[in-house]
Amino acid sequence: MRTRRLSSKILATLAATALLATACGGGDDASGDATTLEMWTFKQAHVEPLKAAAASFEQQTGITVNVTAYTPDDVYKSKLQTAAQSGDLADVFEVHAAGEDFVLGGSGILADFASDVDGAWRGRFVEGVADAGKVDEARYQRSLKPEAPDAGIKTGQQFSVPLTIGTFGVVYANKSMLEAAGLDPKKTPTTWAEFIAWLKAVHATDATNGGLTVGLKSPTTGFNWMLEPLAYAYLGKERYQALFSKDPAKAWGSQDGKAVLDLYHQVTPYWTPGTQNLSIDDADRAFAQGKSAFDLGGTFTLSAIKQNGMDPSEVVYFGVPAAAGGAQDKLDLAPLALTGLSISAQTEKTDAALKWLKYLTTEEQAGKFAQASLDLPGTELGADLLGPDLGAMTGIFGSAADGAYDPADVSFFAPAYVDTQAGETLVRMSPLNQSDPDKTNRELGSIVATSWQG
Repeated sequence: MRTRRLSSKILATLAATALLATACGGGDDASGDATTLEMWTFKQAHVEPLKAAAASFEQQTGITVNVTAYTPDDVYKSKLQTAAQSGDLADVFEVHAAGEDFVLGGSGILADFASDVDGAWRGRFVEGVADAGKVDEARYQRSLKPEAPDAGIKTGQQFSVPLTIGTFGVVYANKSMLEAAGLDPKKTPTTWAEFIAWLKAVHATDATNGGLTVGLKSPTTGFNWMLEPLAYAYLGKERYQALFSKDPAKAWGSQDGKAVLDLYHQVTPYWTPGTQNLSIDDADRAFAQGKSAFDLGGTFTLSAIKQNGMDPSEVVYFGVPAAAGGAQDKLDLAPLALTGLSISAQTEKTDAALKWLKYLTTEEQAGKFAQASLDLPGTELGADLLGPDLGAMTGIFGSAADGAYDPADVSFFAPAYVDTQAGETLVRMSPLNQSDPDKTNRELGSIVATSWQG
């Protein structure tokens, strides 16, 4: 999953799947081989790094780990449903962190291993993400609301530890296309105006392939990955959060909302044709194939670009720049847990599973995984262990405590707010140009107002 929040429909499906799994019993037979673990992931790029780790893990412990990927996400969810019905679930899972783990944990499919995460293990992880898979009081209170997808969780339970971290709001650019347009790839944009100037220059050189792409088939991508960080930097934290508040004078529909949409609308002429029909994977593939000059994504996108055949040295990347005259001159992005490692609640191989999770999150193995997958690990590592391609990526990060934009903070949203509708509204304005900032602002204001009535 690349979007920040799972849709309510997906979460409900996962919850139902998890309940069914509990009813059907476990995925591990007591008579099975206790030295063999089955692990499932939805990330194809993680398979070979995980298999390499499994080989060295077996040499050290005698425990075999079989790694299988089911991609894309909908196939993975379908596999979970099928396996839940047959009682044939894996022992260990890679899951979407701070969301899917709670849904499956609350329904009984994932084990609560909070008592096994001691201070030493917790201390391995990057500050701010160590407890991403742990239920805090606020999460528990939200789970008590009607139709909450993670109903059943309890404060203090832990259903995952971080495997990969990252953030959204990262723009990738093709060096060759930049140079063809007379731009210097070493001097990436530091302001929104400079970014727009880059888009304009490359698009003027190649109108077909010189644009910006993102997987707008999932419409929340443009809203979450560009509009929200842009709004945060321009308005500052309080005014940004107020866009989603009950106050119509400050929420979407206000002058603040209009100002941000005017800025975002400057991108409209430069989208790659047809990007509204592309999935996230399709957009990354198009960029890697030279069909677009820019690709909007996150830290995780570097891995996808490499997987699609493009050398990471052929790209430059930078965070969504702040607009001049706003609250922040530079926008830093706070890291969040993207995927986590979880254990099946039905496995009878918990001890072996814990050994595997702890092994994967050691500095040595996390470093090898990071360099092989080009995904930033949840384990705290120095630049020497991350390698040259990922080492520079950490420069995008900042601390939420110091004002960095934190995409994981959704505490100010109404309980009934669903960002899919907001994303669809934004797509009609940009790239489709079927609406303008004024109308889009009013529609977003109506969406927010309605969400507080639910």
